[in-house]
Amino acid sequence: ELARTLVDESDGKAAYVPPFEDPLLWEGHSTIVDELAADGVKPGAIVASVGGGGLLCGLLLGLRRHGWDDVDVYAAETEGACCFAAGFEAGKPVRLDAITSVATSLGALAVSPNALRLANEHGRVHSVVITDAEAVGACATLLDDHRVLVEPACGAALALGYSPRLREKLQKHESVVFVVCGGSGVDRGILQKWLVDLDLV
Repeated sequence: ELARTLVDESDGKAAYVPPFEDPLLWEGHSTIVDELAADGVKPGAIVASVGGGGLLCGLLLGLRRHGWDDVDVYAAETEGACCFAAGFEAGKPVRLDAITSVATSLGALAVSPNALRLANEHGRVHSVVITDAEAVGACATLLDDHRVLVEPACGAALALGYSPRLREKLQKHESVVFVVCGGSGVDRGILQKWLVDLDLV
């Protein structure tokens, strides 16, 4: 609200760039699918974290552009930041009272109505809600496996590959692409604190 007010008062010298509700942002995200197609990689499924829905919109538009209507998309988010799951179940955006997950950069109080529309049109989107512990545990495992440090917002998607409880959802697919993103809000000390707070060490 403050950002929009400042733009209104700027006499055209400023612009509001929304975090997820903008076709230009979706177009940028959609190039992930273009890169897969250029490399000759058509996955059975794509796993990505979802917050407000910008990344999801881009992935779905990219899949549509390439005619990949048979690719499953798993939209992962954490308990306490699951506005997509709430909206997907209700068939319309549902506003959360607050973000209570450690995955704060994932959190949006309400998902884009366009994300819900595109998910329904694609028809192969699966909403998956995981725990903070599963997200943080996936972050720690990725760090051990690949020396890449990411936030729990990304760990939400990674948990589908690392958590024994969730991994079976993907076993029917011969190939799965995980979108790995989001590391600016974490360092080794922050990750260690999450691990301790969630009794993972």
